Amino acid sequence: TRTEAALRLGATGIVFIGVYTLCNQLTHLRSDIGQAVFDWERAIPFVPWTIVPYLSLIGFFALSFMVRRQRAQLDCHAAAVAIDLLLSAACYLLMPLRFTFDRPLPDGAWGPLFALLAAADLPYNRAPSLHISVLLIVWLRLSPQWEGWKKAAFGIWFVLIALSVLTTYQHHVIDVPAGLLVGAASVALARRMATEPQLTTNSGDRHGKA
Repeated sequence: TRTEAALRLGATGIVFIGVYTLCNQLTHLRSDIGQAVFDWERAIPFVPWTIVPYLSLIGFFALSFMVRRQRAQLDCHAAAVAIDLLLSAACYLLMPLRFTFDRPLPDGAWGPLFALLAAADLPYNRAPSLHISVLLIVWLRLSPQWEGWKKAAFGIWFVLIALSVLTTYQHHVIDVPAGLLVGAASVALARRMATEPQLTTNSGDRHGKA
């Protein structure tokens, strides 16, 4: 139901923000923080307006809980997000990395959005990029809802979201493939967990009939 989906979204969001913030704060207290950046990445431009696609993932994340609200599908989606968060948090704690570029604070309309981002985030929680892994999970959840030009348009927008983690100076390049890997693994594990109870039940039924 819509209420159940909204409750699941709220609970997932609270846990997500809590774990993410805790990892950021713990890393902030550490001295053994590494760096992983290529020299050529300095050529990547800072593009202020891409903060819009970057932050738009929040809306798509919320939407992903409100479509196809069958319990099994909702459980699998929530499990994928939870696994993604746990795997990413483990990486942040075991291999802490820092973003190394100075992020400008732009003037004009984009300034308040970057100020809000800077107030809520620290330059840690690097690899894997949770933005990228969640983006993949959300795309796999939402894309079956779209067809034709809508699917193409949203696909282009999702590519912009992926690029925005670099052009808003939130992540370095290595964080992107790491995020894709963790996101894909999280979905695969969640789907496997969703099918195992059914396989066990079917196996038990066959043994009972025998």
